[in-house]
Amino acid sequence: MASGVSHADSGAPRGLPAGSVSADGKFFTPGPNTVVKRNAGEDTPGTLSAEALATVNPGPAGTAASYQLKNARRIGQSCGTDLLSQTSGFGKTTLVLTVEKAVAATYTKEIGIEVKAISAGMGWSVTNTYTVKNETRYEVPAGKWGSVQAYPLYDLYQGDVYNLFGPDTGKDAYGYKPVGVCFNSWNQ
Repeated sequence: MASGVSHADSGAPRGLPAGSVSADGKFFTPGPNTVVKRNAGEDTPGTLSAEALATVNPGPAGTAASYQLKNARRIGQSCGTDLLSQTSGFGKTTLVLTVEKAVAATYTKEIGIEVKAISAGMGWSVTNTYTVKNETRYEVPAGKWGSVQAYPLYDLYQGDVYNLFGPDTGKDAYGYKPVGVCFNSWNQ
């Protein structure tokens, strides 16, 4: 078994190609050293109940409550840059990293729609936390120092924002739901 330290920190993964980290620094496109693993089974905690969906009522025209999210759809996946855990060791050895962490969902919006309307339109809460859970093994060659880092995997959803009292806004809202783990591994 590898000796090493396992801890959480923050920062972008090592060895990513130029341009793979988003402009805001919150997400990255997996590189050649990244293994993407979704949670086993369906992650249903945080899905909105019919009652919660029904409580989103339109407000007065011109307010944030006068907007509704429609046509929500999954448009891809991305890895987050918040480091969940890591381990390192000198080879020849097998590094094993098991992750089970609560990760907060997040959202962005192009217009002042209420957060509860975004959640209702997505069909899941964009403010809940979701557990990501998975494991990886990484073979470190003899004489090399190896490392494995774990980052959250998000499904990316996009929805259209509609004004209930006027024309379509032409604006979007996005939800990022934690659904697994991105493991970044390398040796030197």
